[in-house]
Amino acid sequence: MWGVVNSNYVGINSTFINPASMVNSKYWLDVNLVTLDAFGENNSFYVPKKELYFCEILTPTADFGDEKPALKDHYDRKNDLKANFSTRVELPSFMLNRGIDAFGFQMSVRGAGSLRGIEYHTSKFLYEGIDFDPQHDKYYEIRDMKMSSLSWAELAFSYSRVLKTFSNKYFAVGATLKKTQGLGGTYFNVPYANYIVYDDSTLSVEEMSAEYGAAMPMDYSDNDYTTDRGLTFGGGWAVDLGFEFQKKRDGNGTLRVKRLCAQGWSSFKYRVGISILDLGYVKFRENAFVYSYDQAQTYWPGFNRFDPQSVDGFTTEFNTRFGQSTEASEREFTIGLPTAVAVQYELHPVGYWFFNTSFVYPLPLFRNSVIRPTQLSFTPRYEKRRIEFSFPLSLYEWDRLRMGVAVRVWNLTVGTDYFSSWTGFFDFYGSDIYMSWKMSFAKGMCRHGNSNFHRGKRYYKKACPDF
Repeated sequence: MWGVVNSNYVGINSTFINPASMVNSKYWLDVNLVTLDAFGENNSFYVPKKELYFCEILTPTADFGDEKPALKDHYDRKNDLKANFSTRVELPSFMLNRGIDAFGFQMSVRGAGSLRGIEYHTSKFLYEGIDFDPQHDKYYEIRDMKMSSLSWAELAFSYSRVLKTFSNKYFAVGATLKKTQGLGGTYFNVPYANYIVYDDSTLSVEEMSAEYGAAMPMDYSDNDYTTDRGLTFGGGWAVDLGFEFQKKRDGNGTLRVKRLCAQGWSSFKYRVGISILDLGYVKFRENAFVYSYDQAQTYWPGFNRFDPQSVDGFTTEFNTRFGQSTEASEREFTIGLPTAVAVQYELHPVGYWFFNTSFVYPLPLFRNSVIRPTQLSFTPRYEKRRIEFSFPLSLYEWDRLRMGVAVRVWNLTVGTDYFSSWTGFFDFYGSDIYMSWKMSFAKGMCRHGNSNFHRGKRYYKKACPDF
């Protein structure tokens, strides 16, 4: 969400990148009605650009041509398969800004997943199937393969405070404490494996050290959804921490006022921030299982007919083939959230233009963690109270350049950081889209007299200079 997270009008959602930014919002009250964000991308499987036209990928009835399948693979011996996805539904949330400090409350349902370490030969078998002749009768190795996916609900309380303001210097800190509730999670880690595919039906694994676990809202015997074990299967805690420095242009803007709506907002020449995001975990204890393998082996003729119809069917046959017990080795496990460190720098010349550069780098702290993708972004932004445009340019995983656009009209924002993926000019490896709808009240604008809120109108008088 590079198109919105660094905006001075983003309000409570500034905590997505740095909780310290909340106190510098141009809003004194921000009520988020709903925020939606969905993202997915990989570096191997794609829809060719020649089979796409402008925005066709968004059309439910898209026709990708006669050749099937439309999905292709990028068979490259130099690159391992990487993939990420994330989703966020932020429910009604709010922020109250008192000038010297600000606090907020958020309710969200989030999902995230990452895949790392799938080497070229394994990704080719995933795409072509076991009958890919050029890779038969050859030994291959897997090293440090990691897959984690997580779905969780989040209750978050954020607090941000101005530490010091002297002359034109401004320092602020912020933190978000989050209670996490696990809705489901899986992981599959393979530190080492050595395998050979003899033909279109026979797999031999000479050695495998691996571990996988899951906790999901289903009956594992038939994969039917169930709430017999409850709606959540574990929980945990997480925090976000942030710091921000600003070089002010016209004072610090933290003077005490009688009414919160009469607060001013002071412009800055530049600002620098650093934050740690999603430092936490979810521990699953209900309907959870873990299976471990240490130097396991198997010779598996008829592997092409392996088609389990349930989780229990998969675990039973898989463990039997590797000579392992069908009983789970553990009944609880932990998955780390997509922890990352983020750095922000924003330049603000005189006027309405802002130029932001941000960098996010993953810091997986748990053995089983969702790994956030590395991103470097540059976002020019034109920002006024009623309208805002931003044009994020980002480098994803040091590999793919992405161009996006976001537009805010009053309190409705719609955008994407990967608009270039919709144009039909580039192969489609993934994309994202986000929107936010809120009710917000700007600093320096106080309502007076009778309210015509029910008519969709509000009347204001100026309590301090415009900005």
